[in-house]
Amino acid sequence: MDISIKSLFQHYLKQLEIIVTKIPQDDFSASLTDDMFSLAMNAKIATNFALRGYCPLLGLDVVSFDSEGVDKTAVLEQISKTLNYLDESREVNNLNSQITVTDKAGFAEINLSQPAFIHQYILPNFYFHISMVYAIAKSKGVVLSKADFDGLHSYPSGFSFVQQP
Repeated sequence: MDISIKSLFQHYLKQLEIIVTKIPQDDFSASLTDDMFSLAMNAKIATNFALRGYCPLLGLDVVSFDSEGVDKTAVLEQISKTLNYLDESREVNNLNSQITVTDKAGFAEINLSQPAFIHQYILPNFYFHISMVYAIAKSKGVVLSKADFDGLHSYPSGFSFVQQP
C-alpha cells in the first residue's frame, strides 16, 4: 500500500476542515432532506469514523472528541482534536485478516476482519459523510470544487464541465 490508513484519514480530515471553514455558520443545521442528518452531524460523524476505524487497528478502545455542539466551532474543534490524536498515534502498517473487529452498523452488529472492516465499512462511511457535507454545502450555494474534497484536482475559477443555460 502506497499510502497508510492513518495518512488517508489525516488527508481527508484536513480536506473536511478546509470545506467546513468555507461554510457559513447558518448552514450547519441544513440537510438535504428532512429525514437526513444535518451538515454539522455529517461532519461530526465523518470525523468519528476516522477514530472508529483507526483505534481498533491500534488495539485501543475507540475515542471520540465529539461534543454536544453542532455549530461550526464545535465541528472544527472535533476535527482538530482528531487530527492531533492521529498525529500522536503510531502507524499501522499492515491490516491483519486474522483479527476480527466488532462494531455496529446502524442496528446491525458486524464482525469483520481488519481489511474488510476498513475497506468495506469504515472508509465508505467516512467518505459518505464527507460527501454529504460537500453536497449540503453546495446545495446552500457554498463555492466548493472537487479540489476542496480531494486536495488533488485543480480548476480555474468559475470553470464548469456543465453547460449553464
